[in-house]
Amino acid sequence: MYSNTTPQPTRRGIALMLVMIAVLVTGTMAVAYFGSRDNSVAISANVEASSRARANAESGIDLAIAILETNADWRTQHTDGVILDSFAFGGGELTLTVIDVETDLPPTESTNKVDITIMSSIDGISQTTQATATIFPDDEEFDVDYSEYAIFAQSQITVQDGASIDHWNASPLASQQNQLRIGTLATSPMSVRLNTWSHLPNTIELHTRSHASSMLSSSLSRAHELPSSMPFPNPPTPPIENELFKLNSTNRNKPEPHKNNQSWANMFAGGLGSRFSRNDKNIDVQSGSYEIDDLFINRNKHITIHGDVTLTISNTLTLKSTSILLADNATLTVHVGGHVQITSSYIGNLEQSTNAWIDPNKIQLYGQAHSNWDINGNSTIKGEIYAPMSRVELSGRSTLCGRIAANEVTLRGASRLLYDSSLDHGGFADSSSSLYDDGGELLSEVKQLTRLDPVLIDALYEAIFETASNTFLSFQDWWDEPTKRPHEVIYSLVVYGVDARRWESFGRHARQNRSVNFASVIAK
Repeated sequence: MYSNTTPQPTRRGIALMLVMIAVLVTGTMAVAYFGSRDNSVAISANVEASSRARANAESGIDLAIAILETNADWRTQHTDGVILDSFAFGGGELTLTVIDVETDLPPTESTNKVDITIMSSIDGISQTTQATATIFPDDEEFDVDYSEYAIFAQSQITVQDGASIDHWNASPLASQQNQLRIGTLATSPMSVRLNTWSHLPNTIELHTRSHASSMLSSSLSRAHELPSSMPFPNPPTPPIENELFKLNSTNRNKPEPHKNNQSWANMFAGGLGSRFSRNDKNIDVQSGSYEIDDLFINRNKHITIHGDVTLTISNTLTLKSTSILLADNATLTVHVGGHVQITSSYIGNLEQSTNAWIDPNKIQLYGQAHSNWDINGNSTIKGEIYAPMSRVELSGRSTLCGRIAANEVTLRGASRLLYDSSLDHGGFADSSSSLYDDGGELLSEVKQLTRLDPVLIDALYEAIFETASNTFLSFQDWWDEPTKRPHEVIYSLVVYGVDARRWESFGRHARQNRSVNFASVIAK
């Protein structure tokens, strides 16, 4: 008899194998657990040391900034840029190194911008923090040219259409967002008219004379009272000894006889030698003092200034679709005796964007007479305009990065004035500045100041600070005073806790790209 039942294979020992695997896995996990318990203390210590080193590195930046703010001789008292070497700080050690940004070398006496590196070490764990800092030395300056004001006018201020006033975001001091000041010596109603639909910052302050009309402005109330006898000095006197060159006096719209389509090179005459070189469209001007009757530039001509250049224009200045560029470390001072018309032109550093900062003190434009300044089109100027007898108007899409002091100031169209707070050195807006006595009264020597004459200002400076020094010496109990930190330092963090930031970036990258293998990210 046959059976159709299929015989089943025997499975002897399967249960035993499963038990052995379970025991092996459990044993491995136990070994790993107890192993982790053995080094957990060391891991915790490393994590704690890393956190402390990271916090210490951050504190080291504060220490570095404090040193830069004092009168400590850090520019020369260093070893290859190392100011503090293994300095005991916060339970660990700090090494502070500064490098001149301009030269990529250790700092010198002229250094005002540095890269800071802080190396913090605690229990063998190191963290590095880096920052870039700009130092604004306090030379005990005082401001008598109203440069603490975005706009200062003797008679009228008008901002209309879509024109605006704001901080210059490219400035190293932009993050402070100090008050924006506008001021006037006018006293009659409606002397300050802000009829713009553009947004104006809430930080605008209006400074006027104490006896000014309560209706001086319909949109701003008086925030500060200026002394009644305020000087508005004339610009400095132009240099006497100049290298003479001047434009031809013929009609500029027509070619001169026997000169086919007069070029820029032909428009200048006389003895400039190697200090003034040019080609068809580019003109290089070297350091020196120059004088011309009229300056008329158009058709995309470009001037590059090298070194310190002073230009005295007896009559008119006309720029049309051109640019005046300052090479590194160059300065430009222009004295204009007549009218100014600037149309779709640029005056500033080589990087022409308003996002590229240049110290406005490097470009100073002075108006020497009763005249009109018309800045229109798509013009950009990075500098200071000081024309106390002139009417200055910005229109179109023009932008001034700096400040204006004039008899009358008008902004219309879509023009902008972007004020740079680095120009504020404590002047008439600050009754605690050196221009005022202990009673808050303007010094009589300041009231009598009629011109921005460097010799007179230096004499005034010496007189003021000689008095201040004598007053200081009369105080004997100065040992309890904290270290003075007169220099302003603005810094931006570049790297904070290098090791920690590196691992944090891996984590962020892994979260954003979940399909990417984490090990491959680390390998990169």
